[in-house]
Amino acid sequence: MKHKLLLFFLFIICIKTYSQEDRKFLYAEIKDKIGPIVNAHIINKNTNQGTFSNDSGEFRILAKPNDSLNISFVGYKTKTYKIKITHFGIQQNIIFLEKTNYELDEVKIRDHDLLGYLSSDSKKIKTEKTIDAKSLKLPYAGSRILTPAERKLYTALGGGNLLSVDFLLNTISGRIKKLRKLKAIEEKEKRITFINTTYKDYIKHILKLKNEDILRFVYYCESSSDFKTINYREKISMFKFLKQKSIEFKKLNPKTYQ
Repeated sequence: MKHKLLLFFLFIICIKTYSQEDRKFLYAEIKDKIGPIVNAHIINKNTNQGTFSNDSGEFRILAKPNDSLNISFVGYKTKTYKIKITHFGIQQNIIFLEKTNYELDEVKIRDHDLLGYLSSDSKKIKTEKTIDAKSLKLPYAGSRILTPAERKLYTALGGGNLLSVDFLLNTISGRIKKLRKLKAIEEKEKRITFINTTYKDYIKHILKLKNEDILRFVYYCESSSDFKTINYREKISMFKFLKQKSIEFKKLNPKTYQ
């Protein structure tokens, strides 16, 4: 079965490679006047494949001469970058983005008939449309910035294109499986950091755990099967959960907690 699956993937790769018309990886760096731009979104408009710039502003993407890259980031002008044959040479490709200036509507100060009572004045106040990234229609406004592990996984998955060469090669090599594990580890550490930061005083002063045991206790709680059934950001549920787990934790450490 695995042999047939491998042959299928190789067949798809051959088809995609042919359809890519000898595209190869283009390497470039995205900057502004200050320095590199992290998490900028790059899409090859000819293939609809996308990626993100890394922590150094660098990225790679399959392209060929005359392809066009669409490069965008919140607060910057979206740029179309035309690929030339010289971009595949040894020189460094640097793409500069310009910040976008947005003019807000004029603020008019005028008389009002408010009485100073919330019950009556609240009915007279007209709310204005909120001015934010979404209302200004900035590219990818409201989308969450990907973490390093999420960004690597997104790129390995071919930017969402399941028939991309990147996706097929990374699936066969096992890289996607490894990146999924890395993402799971990152999410686990994020949960542990949140619990330790948010509930540390409660664990120390109310549950009476020693300071040197707090982090070990948090890891113990997060690894419990019960943890998956609660919302760890909902405080009442977490207080009850931590209290129960502290009893178990102390029983496992009788010499320290008698």
